[in-house]
Amino acid sequence: MNAIRGVPAVFRFEWKRSFSVPRMVWWFLLTSFPPALFGMIRLLIDRPSAGSSGAEAMEFTIPIGVTILCPGVVCIMGVFLWATPAITSELQGQSWVYLAVRPHGATSVLLGKYLVAVTWTLPAGLIASALSVLILAPEDPGRLVWVEWRLVLLSCLSYAAVFTLIGVVFTRRTLAVGICYVISVEVFLSMIPAVVNSFTIQFRLRSLLVRWMGWNEPGVSDIPRAQGFQAYFGNESDWWHLGMLLGTTAALLVAATLILGRRQFTTSAETDS
Repeated sequence: MNAIRGVPAVFRFEWKRSFSVPRMVWWFLLTSFPPALFGMIRLLIDRPSAGSSGAEAMEFTIPIGVTILCPGVVCIMGVFLWATPAITSELQGQSWVYLAVRPHGATSVLLGKYLVAVTWTLPAGLIASALSVLILAPEDPGRLVWVEWRLVLLSCLSYAAVFTLIGVVFTRRTLAVGICYVISVEVFLSMIPAVVNSFTIQFRLRSLLVRWMGWNEPGVSDIPRAQGFQAYFGNESDWWHLGMLLGTTAALLVAATLILGRRQFTTSAETDS
């Protein structure tokens, strides 16, 4: 409990620092990228007429496209740049020694920066997904926006925990390790139709998308009968995938906190000397 008491102070301090010009420019670019891209697509490609095969395909293409860019690219990039260097920045700034001697100071900084990563990225993902849906599906955006907002929240919480753990384990070349994780695990490994893809966050998010959109219900689409459906989306309920995501997030944060409390770090000043 003593470690938790210092988290609000760290959160307030880091949150005020997040309003610098470079970081706000980056936030604006993240937020505007998906709507701008989908707006260009909407201008260049005519929307198929209702009842056509193209219109039926769009019913599946739009949610998948928005999910890839908003809960995917926007949330990953946002929390990546905040959570991954959480400890490295303190070591390079030579402030780690002051945190280490304070009771639970390191844990408070770790959890405080985790919350900043989530709350800084969450509005970007929510706004980007809502604008994207309004551009692509202005007739009935309510259901899809609600689905995407839940995926954005889960994505921010989960990926911020992953990058926080990476930042604790790898204090050198932290950003490079984070990029390798995203490419190797969340991109390639998640697309392998085998049991190994169930260990990725992308697998859980796309499984929740299928269930919350109702695509797994008989008579709604041919997706459940398609070859390899269970390999890519599983056959568990949405509550199972939701519980696995939240449980994994909590486990990653606990692991990061335990490793942080038992590891000895060397500051850049000590290394130079």
